[in-house]
Amino acid sequence: MSPQALGKGIYVPIPTFFKDNEDLDLETLEKHLTFLSNTGLAGIIFMGSTGEAIHLTDEERIAMIETGKKVLSKTDPSLKIIAGAGAPSARGTIKLCKDAAKAGADYVMVLPPSYYLNRIDKASLTAFFHKVGDESPLPIIIYNYPGVCQGVDIKVDLLTELSHHPNIVGVKGTDGNIGKVGYLAEHTDASEFTLLAGSSDFHLPALTVGAIGCVPGLGNIAPTAIVKVQQLFEEGNLKEASALQKKLVKPDDALNRWYGLSGLKGGMDEVLGYGGPLRNPLQRLTKKESQIVAEGVQPAWEVEQQLRREAGSQ
Repeated sequence: MSPQALGKGIYVPIPTFFKDNEDLDLETLEKHLTFLSNTGLAGIIFMGSTGEAIHLTDEERIAMIETGKKVLSKTDPSLKIIAGAGAPSARGTIKLCKDAAKAGADYVMVLPPSYYLNRIDKASLTAFFHKVGDESPLPIIIYNYPGVCQGVDIKVDLLTELSHHPNIVGVKGTDGNIGKVGYLAEHTDASEFTLLAGSSDFHLPALTVGAIGCVPGLGNIAPTAIVKVQQLFEEGNLKEASALQKKLVKPDDALNRWYGLSGLKGGMDEVLGYGGPLRNPLQRLTKKESQIVAEGVQPAWEVEQQLRREAGSQ
């Protein structure tokens, strides 16, 4: 395994918490990181799509990482810190990578550029990721998410080429393309390039064709349960892993897709007692809508509570 390799495991993308006036709520951040600590996770992702990265200033991004680093150094130092660092230009992205390094992050996660869509092709994507890879002080995880990049979907041949860059160490595939995962598993070096499923609803299928981890929004409520899916798979217990995976599909959909990011925070409000507001233009759910999400999430929350009780009794 390369010294800078990301490695297997579950990396939870956390929301950014705000007060009612939309200032950062770092106290709730500390509460949430404490909830996620010591659950078997491999790392935490700050300022991903779940973290409203595009709504934050550079200074707020730094404050989030610095606070997270301080909290995790006390609650669970084993957790790796990954910071979202995508910007429309290579120059802007490199600046965010350098900020993240100074603030204490271990890795950065970078979206492909997409604003000038008619000029985004293989040549421009290659130039972008090579430039960022060459100049970032932190190892890079490519974040392939066509849904937030005007449909830009990095092709499997280019991902394979980029995997050879010494400072590009993995990809989060939020494209949901299991075939792409299988191809990359066959054509990349797992000790140097980590394949991560981009959502818990296809976590187990991705593992069966070569992924070695997942970035689940559902992990904000059920981290132990998602860790358990991977543990069962790695132990060769596919039957139990499959049974647990099936229980998590609807909760994942409820928390992350029924109402988008508003649903994630609304569900957290109901289940965990905190979630809070989003930044305008995103709006909070009504109480009724939040309860609908919480009902959808309930099967995963019951598994989570059971696994935590079992761990506490051992």
